Amino acid sequence: MADYDYDISPDGEEDFYPDFYPDNYALNEDDKLSPWNEQEGLPPMSLFQLYHSCIYPTINDGLNHIFKAVAWCIIYRITTQTVNIPKQLCHVASIACGSMVMYHFFGYYLFYMLAQGMIAYLSLVISSSGSKNISGWMCMFVCITFLLLCELFIVDAMHWHMIRAAQMLVAMRAISIGFQLDEKILASLPKPLPYFGYLFNVGTVSFGPWIPFKDYMNIEANNRSLLRCFINILRAFILSLIFLTISACFTLWLIPSGSSKWLLAYRDAMSFRSSHYFVSYLSELTALAAGIDTSTTERWTVTVTRPWHIELPRSLVEVVIHWNVPMHTWLKTYVFRVARPYGTFFAIIGTYGLSALLHGLNFQLAAVLLSLGFYTYTEHATRQKLASIFSACIQARKCGSNCGHQWKENHWAVRICNFSFSLLAVFHLAYLGLMFDSSKLQEEGYNWLHAIKKWRWLNFSSHWIVLGTFGFNYLI
Repeated sequence: MADYDYDISPDGEEDFYPDFYPDNYALNEDDKLSPWNEQEGLPPMSLFQLYHSCIYPTINDGLNHIFKAVAWCIIYRITTQTVNIPKQLCHVASIACGSMVMYHFFGYYLFYMLAQGMIAYLSLVISSSGSKNISGWMCMFVCITFLLLCELFIVDAMHWHMIRAAQMLVAMRAISIGFQLDEKILASLPKPLPYFGYLFNVGTVSFGPWIPFKDYMNIEANNRSLLRCFINILRAFILSLIFLTISACFTLWLIPSGSSKWLLAYRDAMSFRSSHYFVSYLSELTALAAGIDTSTTERWTVTVTRPWHIELPRSLVEVVIHWNVPMHTWLKTYVFRVARPYGTFFAIIGTYGLSALLHGLNFQLAAVLLSLGFYTYTEHATRQKLASIFSACIQARKCGSNCGHQWKENHWAVRICNFSFSLLAVFHLAYLGLMFDSSKLQEEGYNWLHAIKKWRWLNFSSHWIVLGTFGFNYLI
């Protein structure tokens, strides 16, 4: 996937996750959701009861949101890709359908997304008119400043938490255009219609994913198998609903609130990850429905996340790569590679820091992202040294078939070592994911005291292990 030796980038969670929890799930004293019959001292729910009290209402509510988003994607696709209309009208249709989706999910708060797009375009006009290649950095500065001003002084916390993921996606698209201008990938700044059509395309405006400007411009040029596209749309639809029910129902049903604290931490982290998979597959669904194809082969494909690489990870490095593939690509291309000449550690921490800024002033998210930066650097450096010392394929990324190590992936000792690192990664994921539970405070974001309390509950054990690993890495 990457063409450099240290291939990691942080990524973000698509923060739009509607309140799919049914009314018969209530908060207990620990801010954790638990089935109502457990709180009343009754036996655990049967699967039949779970279906009627949680699975059915959750899917029903989810379908209401999914169908409205997909309907506008299909309208856009029929309008622009089944009949020959002028290119400018295709951009108008993209903006109009995207605005309808934004209004459905965000109401009049879509104004802030439109305002950010206009301000970013003005910065690109000004910066691209000069002789210096500063369009990308200037647009990044303007977008981050706009996001921080909105969060601090303009938009209330609850509504900002609702729209910040979509705001971040608008910023990422505008910033990528700026860097493509600097690198001469784009010969000139796009005209307003294609620019806003790209920023507010109906297939990516609410849930993502980020796509390059060229992929947007090639939407109407796709003449690939519609059967393959339909199969992938159906796949994304089914997987999104599966992970929605896992997040809202099954994790709480399988691991009750009376379990050990580490099981509860794993439960909350698993619920959070499943909600991310739900939104990720939903973004694949809307992108494909709108006619977007980011594959380089003759297949309709939009890959946002790879859950199997996250739930059974080789390393945390692989987790952050496969968590949000498009955002990983964006951060790797426009941040990590730019900062790499100043040192790997600086590039990693800077990349995660910028990712945190794009997500807003959210302490819990910043704490997790910056921790991940330190975790992945320590893991990568330590395993790279151990692989060199023992000449074994135990690096954070899987070795190629032609690597020079003596002990290959199929050796029993190498398998045991890599499996041990996988278990350690699962442990770290449970610890870090505890920060994102389902309490009401999550709607506005935790303050720093509440966030630290979550990790103190687990005795900061994961951080201590990583600090110990960092010291071990320094000694060897």
